[in-house]
Amino acid sequence: MKTWNSSEIIPEVARAAGVDAGVTQQVVDAILDFVRQSLVAGKSVELSNLGRISCPAKGKKGSATVPGADTQDAIEGAHGLNTSDVASVAGALVDAIIGKVMRHDVVELSGFGQFRLKERKAQIVPAEDGHEGVRTIAVSKRSVEFSAAPQLIDTVQGGAVEFEASGKLKEQLESARANKILLGCKDAEDPFIKTIEYHFSKAGWIVEVVTSLDQAKQYLIEDPISLIIIDCVMPDADAVVEYAKTHKVSSLVPILEMLPAGKEKAWFKTFRFLGNEQLSQPFEVKDMLELGERELERSTEEQAVFEQEVYFRFPTEDRWIDRANEIAARLFADSGLNEGQQVQMCTAFRESCSNAAQHGNRHRRDRFVDVEYYLDAKRLTVVVSDQGKGFDWRLYVAPEDGAVDRVRERRKAGKLGGLGIMLMTKCVDKVEYNDEGNRITLTKFKEERTKAGVAQPQAAFQRR
Repeated sequence: MKTWNSSEIIPEVARAAGVDAGVTQQVVDAILDFVRQSLVAGKSVELSNLGRISCPAKGKKGSATVPGADTQDAIEGAHGLNTSDVASVAGALVDAIIGKVMRHDVVELSGFGQFRLKERKAQIVPAEDGHEGVRTIAVSKRSVEFSAAPQLIDTVQGGAVEFEASGKLKEQLESARANKILLGCKDAEDPFIKTIEYHFSKAGWIVEVVTSLDQAKQYLIEDPISLIIIDCVMPDADAVVEYAKTHKVSSLVPILEMLPAGKEKAWFKTFRFLGNEQLSQPFEVKDMLELGERELERSTEEQAVFEQEVYFRFPTEDRWIDRANEIAARLFADSGLNEGQQVQMCTAFRESCSNAAQHGNRHRRDRFVDVEYYLDAKRLTVVVSDQGKGFDWRLYVAPEDGAVDRVRERRKAGKLGGLGIMLMTKCVDKVEYNDEGNRITLTKFKEERTKAGVAQPQAAFQRR
């Protein structure tokens, strides 16, 4: 979060308005002076597309709009400014405030006050029906808060200055509030599905119930969704999770999966895209509410860092390894890497999956390979984990200590190992292992950088 002061805002507003910076400063000063005078006179002021500023203690004695014919005449008459300049600067100032505040930055106008985004996260609250012990999730809520500067408070003689968003700012706040839940199921009339729908609806959520992938796509493409709940007996359950996670617009939406009773082990016998959390039936709705709250809080934090997150798991079989490579190639192609970087990333990923299957899981079909994919503005990171005992990766990852010679000696002795690791270090910018050696993290920067080689083990990214 950054605080933008007047000296930083004015040049940006001047460029957007096409007005000289000195004139822009005069117009902004004139507008703020007009607002002050109006508040002292007991009038509220509507800043077009931003919001209404008022001082309730002064009573209601009319209102004015900036820019507007009357206000422009008043501003121009008092300060000798050009009509078009006032309108252009006022519009550019409002756009600058909206753009920065909606990015969680603070805009501070000297001697006037601060605009900042205030966000109440989704939270567990007592149900409105008043039943003791019954709780549900209250929808998230965003608003813009205005804090009057001491100079403005003195001007209105200690009266509280209030702000209420309107116009463009109000529209953006409402569109940013994704208070909609997608509930995927086999039968929309199932009593348990109806119970889940009821509890979330009572809290103010809009619950969209879908029974097919095509229905789910319409909401995921067109509407902002806060939470996805999938009943895994739904025929298209896997396809919905895959679609949501492999598309950036919905990738960071938390997914809760409801697993059928006693089917947990069988459920993982094939290739699976994973939601963020799984609930095995039977469970209490309150457990889902609490888990949903945690996931909404987590996703809010991660959306500030990541553009996309994808998790999938597959048994150690060639057909699933092939599919993993195919999916990874699709993700890399949509990541922002250039063609050459994509090829390098595909090569490193293929090698990591091959090592996990062959050396980690020993090709045992009852063991899994887990893949985590993280994309942010600067890099993409892939974590591949197996269920083997690991290995001493330190023997192969320190060229300055003779690792290359040791690999050659092993090859001469008819033993395998080491060449794949060296290949991966050539293809990506960073390779990291955990202590045991059964989890590898591959990092590729979107811009070309000097390769760091293999790093010491660290927590890096771990699936929650």
